[in-house]
Amino acid sequence: MANINTYLRQLHLNNHARQFCTKVNSNLTSKSPIQSDRDLIGPPDSISNLRPIIFAKSDRETELEKKYRETREATQEWNQRFWTKHNTNFSHERKQFKELLKKEGNNSVSADEMSVFYKQFLDKNWQSHLNYNIAWYKKNLHLLLLEFREWMMGNPVASPQGMAVGATLVKAFRPNF
Repeated sequence: MANINTYLRQLHLNNHARQFCTKVNSNLTSKSPIQSDRDLIGPPDSISNLRPIIFAKSDRETELEKKYRETREATQEWNQRFWTKHNTNFSHERKQFKELLKKEGNNSVSADEMSVFYKQFLDKNWQSHLNYNIAWYKKNLHLLLLEFREWMMGNPVASPQGMAVGATLVKAFRPNF
């Protein structure tokens, strides 16, 4: 009996995982949100290596929920643009580096030689990476505060007084973007 349960559980997990990992959903190419109670996650982009996400949208979405979803979408698009540009530059510069070594008579490029390129690339782009990380932390903090506000407004356990205090705290710590 245990083997049957294990088999059925594994079959269910495989079918469920397959929905997200190997099937390309045609809805993932659309920019408009679809009516769904779950986020849809697509296969990794070939350049940025990020998985596209279409965030769930409810028929009864409040203004705060809409702002939260739209901010998540904007953050995802910003992230996609950064990594597409970064990885395109990386591939282009790596190709140039390999061609330069071949012109010098080195037909096979070793890992040690590539480590020189990787260090040069990281040194050249450290400011860009630092700026990205700072902006990424700010965007995530903003999302966290929006989610907290959404939770405070929808939490039935919180008393009206507690919600008023929580809303005041959230407004006080809201970043200006």
